[in-house]
Amino acid sequence: MKILKIVIAGGYGSGKTTFVKTLSEVVPLETEVNTSDPRGDKRTTTVAFDYGRIAVRSDLVVHLFGLPGQERFSFLWRGLSRGMHGYILMVDSSSLDTVKESVFVYSFLKEFFPYTPHVVAANKQDLPTRVPPNEVRKLLDVPSRIKVLPLIAKDREMVINTLVSLLEEIKLTGEY
Repeated sequence: MKILKIVIAGGYGSGKTTFVKTLSEVVPLETEVNTSDPRGDKRTTTVAFDYGRIAVRSDLVVHLFGLPGQERFSFLWRGLSRGMHGYILMVDSSSLDTVKESVFVYSFLKEFFPYTPHVVAANKQDLPTRVPPNEVRKLLDVPSRIKVLPLIAKDREMVINTLVSLLEEIKLTGEY
């Protein structure tokens, strides 16, 4: 059986916890606490990591690790990402400003894990103010070979499709 470690990264409020909850076949482990900086209806923040798991096939299990999104927890990112097979960069695409908040996280990942397969998920595509994936690509300077996918993290089918897109990228490396 092959076991893959996938990191779900992104800024505060980008949908990482929701993504893990939507995808996981086990009750996710969450480390949410009340936040002093609420945004919209978001009243909590992840302070360590979220964990979930999904059996993609009988011979392939994916462990999901959702990183905390606030920059004050960035000291955890490198350690939690070590040994990952790939990552999904979650982007809050509800406005231009929230898309730009992902620049720091994406720059970090590209610097410390430059050859790690990944996809970018433009989340919150159900909102009227959404920024389309092609604009997210431009704002974050995502290379053309990297997929930028539309996402609604509460939609299980879209979440599965995002994971499958990443697994296709990982497969190209011969990891499974």
